[in-house]
Amino acid sequence: MNEEPLIMGKNCLSEVLKTNPKSIQKIFTSKEDDPVLKKAKGFNIPIQFVPKARLTAMVNSESHQGVVAKLRERTYPELRPFLRTSKEKSLILMCDGITDPQNFGAILRAAECFGVDGVVFSKNRSVEITPVVTKASVGASELVPLLRVSNLAETMNQFQKAGFTAIVADIGEHSKSIDTFTFPDKTLLILGAEGRGVQPLLKKKADCCVEIPLKGQIDSLNVSQAASILLFKARG
Repeated sequence: MNEEPLIMGKNCLSEVLKTNPKSIQKIFTSKEDDPVLKKAKGFNIPIQFVPKARLTAMVNSESHQGVVAKLRERTYPELRPFLRTSKEKSLILMCDGITDPQNFGAILRAAECFGVDGVVFSKNRSVEITPVVTKASVGASELVPLLRVSNLAETMNQFQKAGFTAIVADIGEHSKSIDTFTFPDKTLLILGAEGRGVQPLLKKKADCCVEIPLKGQIDSLNVSQAASILLFKARG
């Protein structure tokens, strides 16, 4: 699926300008002077001044900080070619049912920071890559390879056939503590939404489950916090 995405916020725009300025088609802003706009002018990116209300309507949010950018269309890679080019040591994150845009954005930010080779998410069981997601990710949504798939179980099966070990993050007696667990060179790490967790079919087909040992009285972490800990551990 191809999309013409929007991003919002000064920090997010600044990151995309730093890493991939050619992806930006046009900037809309209610500000007349801002360092990030000066940076954009250096790349000859068209800038249009519009009322703040129009920016809010464009992204359906008031958190745009007076800046919205239109990117070139987003193209998601096909699974089979992606698997053929996977590295011998590769870490892939699969997100099952993450519908909160702030959480998904924070997960993508962690994925980029820890050098994840790709993030898999569902066309039907996940939030889209919206301006809110992109802002929460501080632009990481435009840097991490994203695979948008129809069937997570079948996708997991394809990764396993390609030599990946499918590991579900789940709390329970059957789960191994990450304190003593060694992540394989080719890991597909599956995270579920808070409350629901990973769907039973994925748990059944996975190779094993891992958990983060908790020492306090609260028995769970926010999914983006858990993602950061697990990805840090998986990267060694």
